[in-house]
Amino acid sequence: MAEASGALTWLAPALVPLVAMLLLLPGLRRLHRLRLLLPLAALPALGVALFAPPGSVDLPWLFLGARFGLDDTGRVFLLFTAALWLAGGVHALGYLHDDPRSNSFWLFWCAAMAGNLGLVLAQDAASFYVFFALMSFAAYGLVVHSRTPEALHAGRIYLALVVLGELALFAAIALAWQAAGSLNFADIGPALAASPWRDAVIALTLLGFGIKVGALPLHVWLPLAHPVAPTPASAVLSGAMIKAGLLGWLRLLPLGAAGAPAWGEALVVLGLVAAFAAALVGATQRQAKAALAYSSISQMGLVTVAVGIALAAPAAAPAAVAAATLYAFHHAFAKAALFLGVSLGGAATPGPRALWLLGLALPALALVGAPLTSGFAAKAALKAALPETWAWLGMALSLAAAGTTLVLLRTLWLLKRDAGSHAAHPPNPAMWAGWALLVAASAAGWFMIGDARDLLPATTSDWAAAIWPIVLGAILALLVWAWRRRRVGADGFTVPPGDLLVPLLALARAVAGSKRHQQVPTAGHAEHGTEEVAQSTVPSWPGLARAESALAGGAGLALALLGAAMVALLIVSA
Repeated sequence: MAEASGALTWLAPALVPLVAMLLLLPGLRRLHRLRLLLPLAALPALGVALFAPPGSVDLPWLFLGARFGLDDTGRVFLLFTAALWLAGGVHALGYLHDDPRSNSFWLFWCAAMAGNLGLVLAQDAASFYVFFALMSFAAYGLVVHSRTPEALHAGRIYLALVVLGELALFAAIALAWQAAGSLNFADIGPALAASPWRDAVIALTLLGFGIKVGALPLHVWLPLAHPVAPTPASAVLSGAMIKAGLLGWLRLLPLGAAGAPAWGEALVVLGLVAAFAAALVGATQRQAKAALAYSSISQMGLVTVAVGIALAAPAAAPAAVAAATLYAFHHAFAKAALFLGVSLGGAATPGPRALWLLGLALPALALVGAPLTSGFAAKAALKAALPETWAWLGMALSLAAAGTTLVLLRTLWLLKRDAGSHAAHPPNPAMWAGWALLVAASAAGWFMIGDARDLLPATTSDWAAAIWPIVLGAILALLVWAWRRRRVGADGFTVPPGDLLVPLLALARAVAGSKRHQQVPTAGHAEHGTEEVAQSTVPSWPGLARAESALAGGAGLALALLGAAMVALLIVSA
């Protein structure tokens, strides 16, 4: 009985969102008030994060032998993940008030939430993989929600990368099992230290989870997905779901157990390039959500640097992992608050408009690392985790803050410029409430996991070190703005969202077009020739197209998830 109670404690956060999908059954859809309960599906996870003691439970009959529980790292991840799904869900109630596809949205929302919460509590690789896959594939339905050509294109790129990532992770977990003889994370790290499969597992893990993190050069789906996804989906995608990739790195990589200098140094370089390049590309964007997507890529580059240090220098791993965790907590609330703020631009009267601008400024200041914000404390933790041989990275992190300032000033300018375009869709109380929760959490959330003294510079030199990158970023923003207007016109120069993907797709279209021209249509197919050539300009894989159709429909996924929920409930009650 005690074991069943313990299992229910750790599984409830994932099971409740799955059971909540029952509210979307055809017979209950007319009871619109029941939909108000869907955001509350995140409450059990929030309760576990706040009140459950550390511990774990083994379920040898589930998957390949499952272990669920909560450690210090998992508690921080569960806290911000549950809070984001709760606030995002409240916002979505208002955002989707008149959306004819709202049932489809909530179906994928609940499925992705279940996967996201379940993987945080998973203490073994198989369980983590199952919930990670559930989250990843369900998120596709959120990306393509509008069914516009742009959304379907972004969904196709996302789905292709998800499949690649899942294959890499499956191989990594299989090799880790071979090395450790166990799938528990606690056993995998030490076993990999002396395993001949170590480098293969590291490479596959970096690839598989790097796609979700948005690490270079695997980031291309993010700036395509965010502009087309509903705003609440963008908030949890950038605030919570990409952090699942970071948690996967922290769980599966042999951090602290074995030094891998070559891999660690490569990760540091990629993280730094992402931090600077994504900020510069983001500053050229014409859509606020695309600029925010590049800001996320830049910010996750800093976290990638921390993971690289932990991988390269085992002695520094505990401090680097703690710093990455704290930074994830800070970034989750600040970035999600900015994304939800995008949909509030229709605030027409001066009072709400001023409140909106102030609410945008608070998380933006946190992201640039201003004193008295969580960003200052998180970046201080990153710098404190640097070993002496890596001390030069402190200056690089400060310069990255200047890049963050640049891209966020561009974002705020775009939001203010486009505010009038939202006038036909003024925000309602639910949208304001969800956003206000995240702004408040961004401003005060640090007190839940840290010390208030962490938010203040200790000396005058510390104050100067915190402020000069922000000033530099503001100066750069003014210079870029002036250059764009004088040299390239009011619209300015822009790097297309997806950046590296654009020339690759152009090359693929050219190759596909060349092959198509070499084939002369027969008379029986002549009437379809134009359509076929048009379709050939977008590279496609028949299996991927079928998967897209099945996922977009949602019926098969709903049945599968409901079946999984019933099986899990039976297991828990056994």
